[in-house]
Amino acid sequence: MMSINDQYLKVRAAVRELGCRDSLYVIWAYAQCLQVNDFQMPNDIQVHESFANAQLRQAFVAEFTLEQIAREVIQHADIEPRRGRTLREWDRLAQIINDLRTLDDQIYAGFQIEGKIYHELRRMPHRQFVWQQYRLSGEPIIRYYKLFNTPEIDAHAQAATGLTLNEIYSIGMCYIGHFLKEPRIARVTEIQLPGITQDHIERFLGFTSLTRNELASRLRSEHVLDESFGYHYSSLRQFPLVKMSHRGRDEVACPIPTLLFWRITTGLYYALKDVPGFLKQFGHSFQRYVGEVLNARVTSAQRSVLPEQEYHVGKNRSDTVDWIVQQGDTAALFIECKTKRLTWASKVALADLSALQADLDTLAAAVVQVYKTIADYRAGHYPQLPFAEARQVFPMVVTLEDWFFLGDDMQARLDAAVRAKIDLAGLSEAWLDEMPYCILSVHELEKAARYFNEIDLPALVLGRARDTEYSGWGFATYCADVHGGGRVALAPLFQREYNAMFASLGA
Repeated sequence: MMSINDQYLKVRAAVRELGCRDSLYVIWAYAQCLQVNDFQMPNDIQVHESFANAQLRQAFVAEFTLEQIAREVIQHADIEPRRGRTLREWDRLAQIINDLRTLDDQIYAGFQIEGKIYHELRRMPHRQFVWQQYRLSGEPIIRYYKLFNTPEIDAHAQAATGLTLNEIYSIGMCYIGHFLKEPRIARVTEIQLPGITQDHIERFLGFTSLTRNELASRLRSEHVLDESFGYHYSSLRQFPLVKMSHRGRDEVACPIPTLLFWRITTGLYYALKDVPGFLKQFGHSFQRYVGEVLNARVTSAQRSVLPEQEYHVGKNRSDTVDWIVQQGDTAALFIECKTKRLTWASKVALADLSALQADLDTLAAAVVQVYKTIADYRAGHYPQLPFAEARQVFPMVVTLEDWFFLGDDMQARLDAAVRAKIDLAGLSEAWLDEMPYCILSVHELEKAARYFNEIDLPALVLGRARDTEYSGWGFATYCADVHGGGRVALAPLFQREYNAMFASLGA
């Protein structure tokens, strides 16, 4: 068997025979085939019938594998194909995919650690599931537009990028619209957006693109042959557009349009996070957005959505939980909103789990924060919700992104951290069984909130917590599987605002 390094050199040697521009075109076509419904593969690309007829095409060519190949092509491919070598040939593409899988398997096999399979179950969703959860669609577009579209955050966007949020979305969605149909565009193109000049385009390209050589240099500095090889965050996600020259014509290529979509939605956070004041304002915006979701979906006369209020215990000022969904005197959800994300170090870790433990400790602190405020509610300090002995109360933490609690290991680590912090806070451990906590992403909340409106809250929360069959399921998936039968699909959230946004973009 080849060494890990020799196996990688085999991949690199095959890529060096390819042409960069030609290969990025093929990668673009396969990425579109996987991500865009009814996309027709170009006739000049050979497609194996097993791939064309597969119900799950990702089993043959996965999006994350295309991203890996794109990184290698940008670093190592020649300007033009050598000896006619091209990814348009299925056998050549398949060989590189198989060699990358072999390399991945060899790296993984080198880690002889206890519970390795559980760690891999934790890592896998961050590499695979995100491609389905954050496909180019209306839900994440309007969610992140609403999250960023405040006067304060708009000012932060201008400080970081030189563009307003509307300018970022106007230019970004027009580029995406083009790249859904074509893999490249002229570097200087005719501007047909009101108020948008070439200077605006240049600013947009300033935080979404690099020249091929600049990007290749970054990718080489990030190259590793360790546990993070197939998982680490690369500069291709930060700069999904590649500036190139071809026969005297300057152009911009977009090998994976989904990455550009991520850059102006989930990824815009990373362009702004270091601007002073942004994180605080973004937290406020996230809390407001969660409230909008709840108020849009929880409309029953038997339910109330109560916002955060200030209260005092002696001379100490405090705030209630961010949102409460009240079911009369019988039940309530105490909902806390957190923009904390699982760090990339946690997502890729296999041997050293210190980063993961630190992130889980932070999340555990958020959970215990809700239990602490429940203690104040029980002491009668909540101005908007008087204490009722018969009312069952359940803590819920809504995160900006999905932490993917797949498998038992990660949930067990979080439970242990919560239990330790409950003890330090002097609260009863029995509360963890009486009032089990829930963690769900805002993506899940958008789907699950209808069930807060329609299903008895204790049945919903305790049903999931105490049924071992669903212990590893996402909250929204559990709701749909157990309570979703026969329910009519609801209209998309904030459809009117979504339509207005696109009308303003001229789309």
